[in-house]
This record gives sequence, structure tokens and C-alpha cells, in this order.
Amino acid sequence: MTTEQNSKDELLARLELIERMMVEGRETTANHGWAFVLWGVAYLVAIGWTAMSGNGNVAWPVTMAAAGILSGVIGSSRGRYHPRTHTANTIGAIWTAVSVSMFLYLFSVGLSGHFELHAFVGAVEALLGAANGASAIILRWRAQFLVALFWWASAVATCFVAVALVIPIEIVAILIGQLGFGLYLMVRQHRDRRSTATTVQHG
Repeated sequence: MTTEQNSKDELLARLELIERMMVEGRETTANHGWAFVLWGVAYLVAIGWTAMSGNGNVAWPVTMAAAGILSGVIGSSRGRYHPRTHTANTIGAIWTAVSVSMFLYLFSVGLSGHFELHAFVGAVEALLGAANGASAIILRWRAQFLVALFWWASAVATCFVAVALVIPIEIVAILIGQLGFGLYLMVRQHRDRRSTATTVQHG
């Protein structure tokens, strides 16, 4: 009975550890809601700049470079106040790899002039779906997995619609999958902080 009880206690301890890691990972993602909003705005700026100038060869590289630098500066300053956990490092590695892939792709396509709208936009949507999907699977987070499904659906739709509908689909995807999810994360973080502060006051 003692061995059986020890096994049950060990299993419960492991489950509690996993659950704690999931919660920490979601909190870390919520702390980066600003990054979703920042990059969502950057994508919209690049799209608007391209529409006004008729040339994305400059708009996308410049906008992505500026967003990357700004993201690095903000991330570095905020990182001092948020300790890194193993789960946070894992999620960070996924987003770093996808971000570098997107930057190199967008920058290279913009400079080379080998631009085809369907393939360009569809690749971005697929990459964002991959990052959100991998994070959601690790964190077992249904809300983020729905965001990933939305990005993947947008990528598939982009490949089949007429060229006039590609940008509208992309704008809707950005508004929901980037800005919408980012604002949701920021509201969630603000709510959790208020809840924690209230608990401390009444503790």
C-alpha cells in the first residue's frame, strides 16, 4: 500500500508540475501581447505603404526591420522584470525561429523583386499559423489554437481566391489573429494583475 500510495503521490506531483508549467507559459505569452499588437500594426503599415506606393520592394524590408529593432528594444527592457522559465524559453525559441524565418523571407522577397502576391501572403499566414499552433500545443491552450486554425484557414483561402481578395483576407487575418489576440492577451494580463493585487490586499 505504501508503494502504491507513493506512486500516486508522485503522479499527482508530476501532474501539478505540468499544470503549473502550462499556466506559467500562458502567463508568459500574455506578457507578450504587446508584441502581437506591434507586429500586427507593422504588417498593416507595410500593406498600406505598398498600396500607396505600388511597390513593396522597399515597404516590407524597411517596415519589418523597424519592427524587429523596436521589438528587440522593448523585449529587452521588459525581460528584466519577467523571470524566464523552461516553458517560456521553449515558447520563445519557437517564436524566435519563426520570426527569423519570416524576416528573411519578407526581406529577401522584397529586395529580389520576385514577388507573387498569393505565395507571399500565404507563406506569411502559414508561418504565423505554425508559431501559434506549436505554442498552443505545448501550452494546451485552446484559445491560441483557434488563432492558429484561423491563420491556416487564411493561408489556404489566400491560395485559391482572386488576386483582388488576397489583401482583404490578409487584413482581416491580421485584425483578428494579431491585433485581436494581442489585445486579448493584454486585457487578460491586466485582469490577472488586478486579481492578484486584490488578493494581496485582502490576504
